[in-house]
Amino acid sequence: MAALLVLLELTVATPAHAAPAVRIWTASAADRVFSTSQPAKSAPTSIDLYSARGEQEAAQIAVRSSSAEALTNVRVAASALTGPGGAGIPTSNILLRRAYDHVKVQVMAGDVERPPDGGTSYYDALVENTPRELPGGVTQPYHYSVTVPVGQAPGVYTGTVVVSTGNGGTATVNVRLVVYNVTLPEPDKSTFKMNNWFTSAGWDYDGTVKSIPAQYGTPERPMQMYDDNWWKVIENIAANHRRHRNNVIYADFQALLIPDTKAGPGGELRFGWTTFDRFIETFVRAGALQYIYTPTLLEGPAPASPEPVNAEILDSVNGVVQRVLVTPDSPEANAYYDRVFPALKAHLDAKGWTDQFYFSALDEPKTQQHVDAANWLYGKYRTYFPNPRTNEAHVTHMPALAGNLTTITPVLSHYEQHMGYYQNLRANGTDLWLYNCIVPEGSQMNRFISYHLAKTRLTPWLTWKIGGTGYLHWGWNYWFSKIRNSTTVADTFDDLQSGDNWLVRPNKAAYDIYDSLRSEAQLDGIEDYELLNMLARTKPLLARLVASSLITNTVAYSRSGAEVDARHKMLLELLVDSGPDRRFPYTDNFSAGDVNWQRGNGSWSVASTGEYLQTDTSNWGFTSTPRSSAYGDVVASVDLKIVAVNSHGGNTNWAGFMIRSSNATDMDTGYLVALRNNGEVFVYRSGKELGHATAGNYQAGTYTRLRVMAFGNKLSVYAGNNRQPLLTVTDDAFPAGHVALVTGGASVRFDNFTVNPDNNMADGRPVTTSSTYSADGWHPTAAADGIQSSTPGSMGWTSAAGASADRTEWITVDLQSKRSLSRIDLFPRSDGANAGMGFPVDFTVQVSADGKSWSAVATHAEYPRPGTGAQSFSFPAEDARYVRVTGTKLSTDPLGAHHMQLAEIEVYGGGLAAEHPASAPSGRSITALSRR
Repeated sequence: MAALLVLLELTVATPAHAAPAVRIWTASAADRVFSTSQPAKSAPTSIDLYSARGEQEAAQIAVRSSSAEALTNVRVAASALTGPGGAGIPTSNILLRRAYDHVKVQVMAGDVERPPDGGTSYYDALVENTPRELPGGVTQPYHYSVTVPVGQAPGVYTGTVVVSTGNGGTATVNVRLVVYNVTLPEPDKSTFKMNNWFTSAGWDYDGTVKSIPAQYGTPERPMQMYDDNWWKVIENIAANHRRHRNNVIYADFQALLIPDTKAGPGGELRFGWTTFDRFIETFVRAGALQYIYTPTLLEGPAPASPEPVNAEILDSVNGVVQRVLVTPDSPEANAYYDRVFPALKAHLDAKGWTDQFYFSALDEPKTQQHVDAANWLYGKYRTYFPNPRTNEAHVTHMPALAGNLTTITPVLSHYEQHMGYYQNLRANGTDLWLYNCIVPEGSQMNRFISYHLAKTRLTPWLTWKIGGTGYLHWGWNYWFSKIRNSTTVADTFDDLQSGDNWLVRPNKAAYDIYDSLRSEAQLDGIEDYELLNMLARTKPLLARLVASSLITNTVAYSRSGAEVDARHKMLLELLVDSGPDRRFPYTDNFSAGDVNWQRGNGSWSVASTGEYLQTDTSNWGFTSTPRSSAYGDVVASVDLKIVAVNSHGGNTNWAGFMIRSSNATDMDTGYLVALRNNGEVFVYRSGKELGHATAGNYQAGTYTRLRVMAFGNKLSVYAGNNRQPLLTVTDDAFPAGHVALVTGGASVRFDNFTVNPDNNMADGRPVTTSSTYSADGWHPTAAADGIQSSTPGSMGWTSAAGASADRTEWITVDLQSKRSLSRIDLFPRSDGANAGMGFPVDFTVQVSADGKSWSAVATHAEYPRPGTGAQSFSFPAEDARYVRVTGTKLSTDPLGAHHMQLAEIEVYGGGLAAEHPASAPSGRSITALSRR
């Protein structure tokens, strides 16, 4: 934290008794400031914010006395912001709130952020900014936030925050806000689904229904559910949900039916929808509601409990309609749901809410009894809702329920343990959300008060990175210390608290809500998710790269709020930049080490002979990934040699690539494309085999070239000298991600790594020639296989031998679609002393849109024998599908015969510079987006 803070000590005229001076510094809104925090010696004294339109951006101002003497009458005031052409942002769009210091915070296990004094005091709640005395030795943070209107003019806006005191002088913080020409979607039209369960009616019929009346009511003015003051709280909750983009509204439809449902003479129920409609329409009017999520209708006991699962129904008991618990699939349960579900469907249809309605049978199912009851209820529900939205929070592996869920929401730690399972569900069309509650603790993200604020902010980033679309937390305002035990109303400010049961606190006097540092960090993360999705529509690789620069996996990620702020700014700049998506071509022979590689598990090193080694055979999924890179369409190649295998699995152990993985260090996302030591190549997606084939020419203990071409949803795999793909699979689960080397139960040597994201349009494309010699490593397809040098297995292409130099030979590459071309590179043979031999003396390079009409883009006569590097020929961009190189005067091979010979042909577009973009030694620096 100290690295992010900056000291501003103002020199003020002091009387003889040496009154204290006010000290201030600024910090990211997602970095913690503690009451015992000390200012650093350098860094900014001002606030710099970067915002889209329709977004809130924030920072913190820390205030402290320069001595042990208290500061009196501390006041903090913000000015309006002025911008281009007289535009402005009024103070009504600026919130300046004091953070409340909670002295009894339960410090959770594992990776927490401790106060400097090691205590249990943390700032969280954001309360009124009223004048106060600040004791000496205490740091007080203030949360400054600006909400930028949707119609705000882009540009730079400036203003100030003035901190005045009665005895320590005055300090001014300059504020600079940059508004970009980027507009976030409205909260009720978002791509992220935020489901903070909040108390109102129903659910557990205990703390849920008592929480609001208990907190806001007093002996002098008691509150009852559905009275005017209760509705005032609900209206303010709706406004708060809109402001924080909590667009999935937790509403117990059955509980909200109770006030208006009447029993007929025979006990039959006549459902009344007035209270339900008022509740839902409150959130609609606020602009908060995009979806409705109804609590579960089944109550499941703990796994070891002898108690049965119960189904909730409404019934008239002594003339009073109330919730009654019955046995699932019993006559009374079936009769009731056969009445309430069609009534619910008809009402939702009439209101236009059916497609917005999520149904959940059971929370956290764990046993077969739970599964049976839930599947029965889903079957009943689907009878009346044939295309439902269904969702459940899971902490246990429950595949028997998957068929009834359109969305599945594993707790984060459970997702980590079963990542492949959940990714396969996502790939097959199930929406994936993440879920936190009292777990996980430790290194994974959660929103506990004692955790880094960046963990709260980065949770939506992680959700985006794994392909998720939503996030659920059970405790937005469960203002009791124990669940289902409402005997003691919590003092949400000064009781012992972890941050699990509540994210916000009651503003009792105003029937409103006090936000928290965590609720604001969560909002920032949700806004970041929207920006990531907006960027991914046009620049998916850059979006992936920005996210990966903060998050490697579920336990390796930045804890720095300032670093997240920098990436937020980067998203905005990339969105307004008119340039194309980035490409990250890369080759490495490891001669300069592996400084540009991010090692995962395993034992990775560079051998003295230049190969990249992974020598640990004990497990599977050991990865190493080129840093700061992401790929969509890509051709990846590597020479690999398996030198030892684990006895478990023997020669079925393997080595190869991860293609388009979401995380740089796992093999549960993306595509595992690998070669077994028995010669089998295979493709797996999240643990599921998509295909396999056998490389007939595989020889154990020797180097084999493994090559993957991934274009769109088609992956083709080549091995050894096979000129046609051994295996082709079609799958669209992972359109972009990382490329990594990976091993499974094998000690492996890797060399000559190349990854080319379709910059070289000739890579892997069909080749035709005037004549050919196909032996000794020569073959037409070897001229377009991504290998620039001549190797024993891929020398390139050579024409048939001839006695005369004056004859015509040609080679044509079919790019398979019309492309904009601007450069063609020809690579001479490069085998030692023979380098450059066979390169044509007189030749023409031509392009054609149809293979019939040809246009010359380069013509040369008496071309000198080249060395081993690329011979580049640039020209004004032309749209073409075919590239042909025609030699009319040939040179000789080492034996004196005349040939036309090329090691490789590469074709580029987009006005690339003449130097080859895909060549870089391992020693190059890749720092633009690297997280340090």
